[in-house]
Amino acid sequence: MKDPVPIDKVGRPRGPQPEPHHALVDRVASASAFQKSNRLRELLLFLCGHALSDPDTPIREQEIGAGVFGRAGYDASQDTLVRVQVSQLRKKLQQHFDSEGRDEPVVIEIPKGSYTPVFRDREAVPLPAGSAWMPRLRAWVNPLTLLLAVLAVAASVSSVWLALRLANSARLPVAGFEPRPAVDRLWQQMFGNGRPVCLVPSDATLVVFQDLIGRQLAINEYRRGQFGRIADELIKDPKERAAAKLLVAKPCTHAADAQLVGVFEVLNAFHQIHTDVIFTRDFGSAYLESHNVILLGTRRANPWVELFEGQLNFQTRFQESPQAAFFDNRAPLPGEEATYAGVFGGGRPGYCRVAFLPNLTRNGNVLVISGTDMASTQAGGQFISGERWIRILRSKLGLAGEARFPYFEVLLKVEFPTARLPKFDIVAHRIPKV
Repeated sequence: MKDPVPIDKVGRPRGPQPEPHHALVDRVASASAFQKSNRLRELLLFLCGHALSDPDTPIREQEIGAGVFGRAGYDASQDTLVRVQVSQLRKKLQQHFDSEGRDEPVVIEIPKGSYTPVFRDREAVPLPAGSAWMPRLRAWVNPLTLLLAVLAVAASVSSVWLALRLANSARLPVAGFEPRPAVDRLWQQMFGNGRPVCLVPSDATLVVFQDLIGRQLAINEYRRGQFGRIADELIKDPKERAAAKLLVAKPCTHAADAQLVGVFEVLNAFHQIHTDVIFTRDFGSAYLESHNVILLGTRRANPWVELFEGQLNFQTRFQESPQAAFFDNRAPLPGEEATYAGVFGGGRPGYCRVAFLPNLTRNGNVLVISGTDMASTQAGGQFISGERWIRILRSKLGLAGEARFPYFEVLLKVEFPTARLPKFDIVAHRIPKV
């Protein structure tokens, strides 16, 4: 635990800071959006002061209740004051940066599920308006990048539709959904603990952005939204750099992940489990301390997977050139391989790791489904929701009768005999030490 940093009476640290961010906080706090709300202004200064002085330590709701609102015995289970005020602060910040602060090169955001502000580079390349935008974009990027950008925009439309549909999950018809005893027992064990489930699909445009910069982003770079700065540092060609910024500004998820979200949402509705679909860029570690969570996608496509890699035997690895994804077997058993590789560009087979683990505070559970490609991830979703496969898994784990599942990880080999229907089988499994 780091020593606490001294702060002044409005929550700003007295020690050295990133001066541009400190100055930005002062400008925002003095803006018209905060002139009539001293409480929100103090909350902004308190949260930003903590974020600038100790960015790697999430601030607790109890600390905010005591430090800003003077409630020494703040009980988060009974008092909603902090949550309500932080929600209002998010709206005020968006209002400010859409109006008076629209020319600021950096914006301040508080991701949903977190109380830690992030300082995100405002994307410097606006999308040209009107019919002239496509010819101008063609002048910047090669045909492949152009296609990816168009697909990203199209997928964004699909993601919006999916989010709107899932917002009414409690009203989905489930009368025709056939019960599956083995799946039902597992699902109730994982998510029937009274806590809501956060479904977190992967970030498709992040994958393309990492291809363009030639490396994988660390979790802290991702959650702070430092895409513009990283592009400026790593992409020398100005046209390619502009294309990368344009693309990463259009976040979306894979169609395969969207389909899995639908499958799991129906399962949760059948079991009367509340579900929230939260995109990776809006997700925060606070959810992993208070919710059940389903993480979809590889570490490269969903950086939050990184928080659980160290607990697992089959660990993901990505090779930039030639591009390939791997699962490294930390402790191979007889008959197992040391590495399972899925090569891109039509390489077969693929692999998928499905892991059931406790959340960060052990008061809920996490399901991680990571494939070497998005089709293999989709196969992992079919596995965990398939009655036959859960019965096979119970047999492999030696579970009899009504015995509960231990935490587990399973590695699947995925083959594609047709263009539509993957075939998969269990090649290895472990009971992690958590």
